[in-house]
Amino acid sequence: MSTDHTNSDVTIDQTTKELALVFGQLKRIGHVFSPSKDLRQSELNLLVHLTYVSPPGSNGIRVSELGKQLKITSAAVTHVIQSLEQLGLITRTVGPKDRRSILVAPTKEGFDFVAAREQELFTRFQQLHEHLGTDDAQALIRIVTKSIRFLHTYQHSDESQP
Repeated sequence: MSTDHTNSDVTIDQTTKELALVFGQLKRIGHVFSPSKDLRQSELNLLVHLTYVSPPGSNGIRVSELGKQLKITSAAVTHVIQSLEQLGLITRTVGPKDRRSILVAPTKEGFDFVAAREQELFTRFQQLHEHLGTDDAQALIRIVTKSIRFLHTYQHSDESQP
């Protein structure tokens, strides 16, 4: 399969136009499946990740390690952490072994927030599953997964261009 996506001689048929329309509509209604209206996406991503890598009772994770895992800069992590800390969803503490190290961990409120948002999200997907039926839901999963794999080739070809 070629990843050269620059063919300008392609005639655009009705099905292709409908695919573009449907993907555009998905983007516009994506908020329906967004697990939070209370946080920015970057805040939510960090908080959810933090609840998985820093379970209740743990000391937390170093800010630098969190940045590496999320593939974002330390400055970006610090900005998001400040916001989440002001909301009472995470805490920052000095590392017990290295006082230069800052550890972050979700608070009980942070864990509860993520659990509630996940429940809302899965409830919406359960409703979609019931609306579609199992056969159509499985077909949708297969087709969207196949589409994502194909569209992922664009991401890699765009990254390799100067």
